[in-house]
Amino acid sequence: MMLEKLISILEKSAAAEAVSWLRETVASQRAEFQQRPFYYAFSGVSRHFDKKAGIEPTTDDLAELEKEIAGFTVKHWDEFRLARVILLIVLGEQEKSTFQETLDALLNTADLREQTAIFSAYPLLPHQEDLIESAIDGLRTNIVDIYDAIALDNPFPSQHFSDEAWNQMVLKALFIDRPLYRIYGIDYRANLPLAEAMSNLAHERWAAGRWVSPELWRSCANFLTEQIVEDVARVADTEEPGQKEAAALIVANDDEGKLDHIRDKVKTFLDDVADSRLTWNSLGEQL
Repeated sequence: MMLEKLISILEKSAAAEAVSWLRETVASQRAEFQQRPFYYAFSGVSRHFDKKAGIEPTTDDLAELEKEIAGFTVKHWDEFRLARVILLIVLGEQEKSTFQETLDALLNTADLREQTAIFSAYPLLPHQEDLIESAIDGLRTNIVDIYDAIALDNPFPSQHFSDEAWNQMVLKALFIDRPLYRIYGIDYRANLPLAEAMSNLAHERWAAGRWVSPELWRSCANFLTEQIVEDVARVADTEEPGQKEAAALIVANDDEGKLDHIRDKVKTFLDDVADSRLTWNSLGEQL
């Protein structure tokens, strides 16, 4: 059961009194859900848990969560976020009208850390089709923590966003310097309009003398238009860190031979790709 699993993960780092309070709150709200006490509890997490403490899931814990919901993880979370997500699971057990009314009220009054928890919980909540608009609205923020809660390590966008919303989210990651390798579904949701937009963005940055992230090309790998082939050739000639590696990853994926003319330029990295020592994820982590 997801709720019990998450509580067991929280117990590894949190104070016993705090976990005891949370268990009592969960039991009470499950027995008889009441909005006002729920609001107090959701806010009151800050009085019981350590705001600076990260959680300590094991590799097995993370694997179990992934098995339950593909792409869902609590890696990089703190105690505040996990405790609030546990409460939101209880909210998700309520009838739809109560659930939606309470969630809307939380979003309207939530502070930064509370919003982070709410968006992180979306893969675990019911009525997900009704949550899409608020997730897209959340991505309009320039607050990195909120963007990250929606876009990074979260399977919700890949499952529910239109191509237009998905493309805007991925492009924004580049504008605010967020790691693309942590966007779940980045390969699965790649599409031609996004690839073309990435190419256009690269040209704008080159023209302005600005750095182009090697991760940008990941969404272009399966869309080797004439322009993108020229772009990859240019990237293969670049000595900046990560650029030749990105070109090598695309060349290794090219089954049609469109990039054979630059294979020699990246050959030192092709063995690493073949042996999985170089992947888009390892490149993203390196950057």
